[in-house]
Amino acid sequence: MAGPQVTRVLALIAFAIILQASAQKFNVPEVKIEVFQPKGFRASIPDSSGMTFFAFQGNVNRQISSTLVGSLKGEITQATNGRWVYDNPDIQLKIGDVINYYVFVSVNREGYVKDNLSYTVTDFVDDRSGVTQGPIPECKPTLTRVRGGRACAGQTIFEDTFDSLRSDLWQIEQYIPINHPEYPFVSYQRLSPNGPVSVSGGYLHIMPMLQQTLPGFNNDSIYLGSLDLFSGCTASAEACFRQATGADILPPVASGRVTSSAFAFTYGTVHVRAKLPQGDWIYPEILLEPFLKKYGSFSYASGVIKIASARGNADLRAGPDEYGNKVLYGGPVMDFQCRWQLLTNKMLTDGKKWGDDFHEYSVTWTPDQISLSVDGEQWARVDASRALRERFPQRCALPRSLLAKGTNLAPFDDHFYLTLGVAVGGISEFRDDIYSGDKVKPWRDYGRKAMLSFWENIDSWRPTWSQPELIVDYVKVVAL
Repeated sequence: MAGPQVTRVLALIAFAIILQASAQKFNVPEVKIEVFQPKGFRASIPDSSGMTFFAFQGNVNRQISSTLVGSLKGEITQATNGRWVYDNPDIQLKIGDVINYYVFVSVNREGYVKDNLSYTVTDFVDDRSGVTQGPIPECKPTLTRVRGGRACAGQTIFEDTFDSLRSDLWQIEQYIPINHPEYPFVSYQRLSPNGPVSVSGGYLHIMPMLQQTLPGFNNDSIYLGSLDLFSGCTASAEACFRQATGADILPPVASGRVTSSAFAFTYGTVHVRAKLPQGDWIYPEILLEPFLKKYGSFSYASGVIKIASARGNADLRAGPDEYGNKVLYGGPVMDFQCRWQLLTNKMLTDGKKWGDDFHEYSVTWTPDQISLSVDGEQWARVDASRALRERFPQRCALPRSLLAKGTNLAPFDDHFYLTLGVAVGGISEFRDDIYSGDKVKPWRDYGRKAMLSFWENIDSWRPTWSQPELIVDYVKVVAL
């Protein structure tokens, strides 16, 4: 629905609420909901004398009110075969999904709203024959919790195969990560077309791009210009604008980050089939991040689960230890200073790198443990037989009194959402004593000119960006 149409409908709804408060002249009929297999959704009401308009607004597995626009939305100006019908042929729903919705109708030039409505998907209608399929699968109890919805054991509660970039599933982030503990040398942008985030050929592509190559920018802009991301910014105001001055240059890389912020859950199994990026000082973000941050927002106090990460450098070493693209790492993070306390590594020994091929990276998250798998083989596990907070030295700045109010797995006992992105540089993933080939890391994590030093060494790292994209084939979340 276009912007002016949305404004018009919301204005009509507001006027309708006023009318209904004074005198109810028309009862909006019952809404018939049909969910089709393999995909499709329909909402309809019977035609009535004097009816000239029907609008539907709904959200899947999240709330909506009569002052909001939904992800399912439509305006109908003519009845068909005696019914006013809103059709969405593209959405794919699952058993257990909850559609929260309201409808608006205009009858004899007066508007009427029917709101606070919901429908739980319990069966499907065959899209070809119009016959209801059955029997309805039994909904077995599960420990998985879904924000704004419900789940059944073994049910796929979130899935995307990236046939398109679905705004009802993903939010493309736009901001400068000034408050991110890792402080990557990027800005996240939703440029369109040809921006860092795109979908093609059934894959999600997240491509880091040099800021100086984008329209309106050049090399001098990084040192003297400004970056204004206010239009469409998804963070607080201070993260939406930057003016370059002195050593505080603009983030030299524009990258992409998408989040499933409308979908959050507690406990389940996440599968991400992806090809990791390659190139010096690049690393992927395949994460579970906290929805409410109820244990705090400072220094990973509410936790992050790294489902899979591998540094993009082909040959990265600190002394005899390897850290490059042959080394997969992941697990729970609870404190920035002590971020490696619960992380685990897995090295490829066949001469290949993790970014050479697609792999299915998975995390199974239960009330008792967090385990990581790749291509169906478990490679890391953190169990909660002993409270996670007790495994950290006292020097680590954990919110211990708050965590003690949670379970042994706290902070990983609340809703989390999915994040997919690409970061570059920063102050956490690359040790200061590390070498890429025969070249030392060009910045120091806590150096005043860290990002500037990285940028001024562009000639050493940019030629290595052979495949800097994170390419994602599918994402799926399954209830326990």
